[in-house]
Amino acid sequence: MSTLEEVKQQLKKAKQELREARKEIEELKIREVLYLERLDNWAEKNQYLNSKISNMTMDEVAQMQKAKAEYNEKYLKDKEMAEAFDKQSQVKLDTLGVNNE
Repeated sequence: MSTLEEVKQQLKKAKQELREARKEIEELKIREVLYLERLDNWAEKNQYLNSKISNMTMDEVAQMQKAKAEYNEKYLKDKEMAEAFDKQSQVKLDTLGVNNE
């Protein structure tokens, strides 16, 4: 048979485990609420975008395609400029005596 002291120790250990489990459950409940809020926000945004896309006129579609083409051109120009700058900085480093190996 267990002594009184052993039973007290087991009770103390069980209470501690219960506190930890309750704390973990509270954290999970908070996380669940946050995930549900994010899901609701996503659903609202998705519904808004779907209705916006389905109600577009042909003029709006053409305008969006034009804007996308302009963005792509600008992106390519910026990329070329960045590559030219990188190449120029490598040349400057090489002329200063720094080996680029």
